[in-house]
Amino acid sequence: MPMVELTLTEDSLSPEALDDLMHKATKTLMWWEKLPDEPEARKIAWSMVNQLPKAHFFVGGRPAEKPRYRFRVHTIQGLMSQRAKQGVMRDLTKLALEAEGAAMDLDNMSRVWVIFREYSRDDWGIAGAPFAPSGYVTSLDEINTDPMPSVDAEA
Repeated sequence: MPMVELTLTEDSLSPEALDDLMHKATKTLMWWEKLPDEPEARKIAWSMVNQLPKAHFFVGGRPAEKPRYRFRVHTIQGLMSQRAKQGVMRDLTKLALEAEGAAMDLDNMSRVWVIFREYSRDDWGIAGAPFAPSGYVTSLDEINTDPMPSVDAEA
Protein backbone atom coordinates (compact mmCIF):
# COMPACT_ATOMS: atom_id res chain seq x y z
CA MET A 1 0.00 0.00 0.00
CA PRO A 2 2.51 2.63 -0.86
CA MET A 3 1.42 6.10 0.09
CA VAL A 4 3.97 8.86 0.28
CA GLU A 5 3.51 12.58 0.86
CA LEU A 6 6.22 15.12 0.13
CA THR A 7 6.17 18.59 1.65
CA LEU A 8 8.59 21.16 0.27
CA THR A 9 8.71 24.85 -0.53
CA GLU A 10 7.59 26.20 -3.87
CA ASP A 11 10.31 26.45 -6.50
CA SER A 12 12.56 23.94 -4.71
CA LEU A 13 12.38 21.78 -7.85
CA SER A 14 11.28 22.33 -11.41
CA PRO A 15 7.91 20.75 -12.31
CA GLU A 16 9.75 18.13 -14.38
CA ALA A 17 12.17 17.30 -11.55
CA LEU A 18 9.27 17.06 -9.09
CA ASP A 19 7.31 14.72 -11.40
CA ASP A 20 10.40 12.54 -11.83
CA LEU A 21 11.09 12.53 -8.08
CA MET A 22 7.55 11.44 -7.21
CA HIS A 23 7.59 8.72 -9.89
CA LYS A 24 10.88 7.36 -8.52
CA ALA A 25 9.73 7.74 -4.89
CA THR A 26 6.62 5.68 -5.64
CA LYS A 27 8.62 2.98 -7.42
CA THR A 28 11.09 2.91 -4.51
CA LEU A 29 8.35 2.49 -1.93
CA MET A 30 6.69 -0.24 -4.00
CA TRP A 31 10.02 -2.09 -4.20
CA TRP A 32 10.60 -1.93 -0.44
CA GLU A 33 7.00 -3.02 0.24
CA LYS A 34 7.55 -5.92 -2.19
CA LEU A 35 4.72 -4.88 -4.49
CA PRO A 36 5.08 -5.86 -8.14
CA ASP A 37 5.53 -2.93 -10.51
CA GLU A 38 2.38 -3.76 -12.45
CA PRO A 39 -0.66 -1.68 -13.45
CA GLU A 40 -2.93 -3.19 -10.75
CA ALA A 41 -0.39 -2.47 -8.01
CA ARG A 42 0.24 1.05 -9.34
CA LYS A 43 -3.48 1.82 -8.90
CA ILE A 44 -2.98 1.68 -5.13
CA ALA A 45 0.39 3.45 -5.06
CA TRP A 46 -0.54 7.01 -4.21
CA SER A 47 1.76 9.99 -3.79
CA MET A 48 0.97 13.58 -2.94
CA VAL A 49 2.92 16.81 -2.94
CA ASN A 50 2.31 19.71 -0.56
CA GLN A 51 4.09 22.86 -1.68
CA LEU A 52 4.41 25.70 0.80
CA PRO A 53 5.25 29.30 0.01
CA LYS A 54 8.87 30.00 0.97
CA ALA A 55 7.58 32.47 3.57
CA HIS A 56 5.78 29.59 5.34
CA PHE A 57 8.75 27.30 5.96
CA PHE A 58 11.00 27.96 8.94
CA VAL A 59 14.05 26.30 10.43
CA GLY A 60 14.85 27.29 13.99
CA GLY A 61 12.22 30.02 13.77
CA ARG A 62 13.84 31.65 10.73
CA PRO A 63 13.07 31.31 7.01
CA ALA A 64 14.87 28.31 5.52
CA GLU A 65 17.88 29.28 3.42
CA LYS A 66 17.93 26.04 1.42
CA PRO A 67 15.08 23.75 0.35
CA ARG A 68 13.84 21.18 2.83
CA TYR A 69 12.05 17.92 1.99
CA ARG A 70 9.76 16.03 4.34
CA PHE A 71 8.51 12.67 3.15
CA ARG A 72 5.70 11.08 5.13
CA VAL A 73 5.36 7.39 4.37
CA HIS A 74 2.05 5.80 5.32
CA THR A 75 2.04 2.02 5.58
CA ILE A 76 0.36 -0.93 7.27
CA GLN A 77 1.87 -2.11 10.59
CA GLY A 78 4.29 -4.95 10.07
CA LEU A 79 4.36 -4.62 6.29
CA MET A 80 7.93 -3.31 6.27
CA SER A 81 10.90 -4.53 8.28
CA GLN A 82 13.23 -2.10 10.01
CA ARG A 83 15.76 -2.79 7.25
CA ALA A 84 13.16 -1.87 4.61
CA LYS A 85 12.32 1.36 6.42
CA GLN A 86 16.01 2.27 6.58
CA GLY A 87 16.27 1.52 2.85
CA VAL A 88 13.33 3.83 2.14
CA MET A 89 14.93 6.58 4.25
CA ARG A 90 18.24 6.25 2.41
CA ASP A 91 16.68 6.00 -1.05
CA LEU A 92 14.22 8.90 -0.68
CA THR A 93 17.00 11.12 0.65
CA LYS A 94 19.18 10.24 -2.33
CA LEU A 95 16.34 10.80 -4.80
CA ALA A 96 15.47 14.24 -3.37
CA LEU A 97 19.07 15.44 -3.51
CA GLU A 98 19.54 14.05 -7.02
CA ALA A 99 16.38 15.89 -8.14
CA GLU A 100 17.80 19.10 -6.70
CA GLY A 101 21.27 18.47 -8.09
CA ALA A 102 22.82 18.67 -4.62
CA ALA A 103 25.78 16.70 -3.34
CA MET A 104 25.18 13.72 -1.05
CA ASP A 105 26.95 15.22 1.95
CA LEU A 106 25.80 15.38 5.56
CA ASP A 107 24.74 19.04 5.31
CA ASN A 108 22.45 18.34 2.37
CA MET A 109 21.26 14.95 3.62
CA SER A 110 20.08 16.57 6.87
CA ARG A 111 17.65 18.70 4.82
CA VAL A 112 15.65 15.56 3.94
CA TRP A 113 13.46 13.93 6.57
CA VAL A 114 11.53 10.69 6.14
CA ILE A 115 8.83 10.00 8.71
CA PHE A 116 6.84 6.77 8.89
CA ARG A 117 3.26 6.43 10.03
CA GLU A 118 2.03 2.88 10.52
CA TYR A 119 -1.63 1.90 10.71
CA SER A 120 -3.26 -1.33 11.82
CA ARG A 121 -4.96 -3.29 9.05
CA ASP A 122 -8.32 -2.43 10.63
CA ASP A 123 -7.55 1.30 10.31
CA TRP A 124 -6.70 1.26 6.59
CA GLY A 125 -9.75 0.95 4.37
CA ILE A 126 -9.75 0.36 0.63
CA ALA A 127 -12.89 0.02 -1.49
CA GLY A 128 -15.06 0.28 1.61
CA ALA A 129 -13.35 -2.52 3.54
CA PRO A 130 -10.34 -2.92 5.86
CA PHE A 131 -7.05 -3.97 4.30
CA ALA A 132 -7.27 -7.70 3.62
CA PRO A 133 -4.87 -9.98 5.53
CA SER A 134 -3.38 -11.25 2.28
CA GLY A 135 -2.92 -7.72 0.92
CA TYR A 136 -4.95 -5.62 -1.47
CA VAL A 137 -3.39 -6.69 -4.76
CA THR A 138 -3.72 -10.41 -3.98
CA SER A 139 -7.25 -9.97 -2.61
CA LEU A 140 -8.90 -7.96 -5.37
CA ASP A 141 -11.37 -10.75 -6.14
CA GLU A 142 -12.30 -11.09 -2.45
CA ILE A 143 -13.13 -7.42 -1.95
CA ASN A 144 -16.74 -6.56 -2.59
CA THR A 145 -16.72 -3.28 -4.51
CA ASP A 146 -20.51 -3.19 -4.97
CA PRO A 147 -22.11 -0.13 -3.40
CA MET A 148 -22.71 -0.68 0.28
CA PRO A 149 -26.37 -0.90 1.26
CA SER A 150 -27.65 2.16 3.03
CA VAL A 151 -28.74 1.96 6.63
CA ASP A 152 -32.35 2.42 5.49
CA ALA A 153 -32.12 -0.57 3.14
CA GLU A 154 -31.24 -2.87 6.05
CA ALA A 155 -34.18 -1.76 8.20
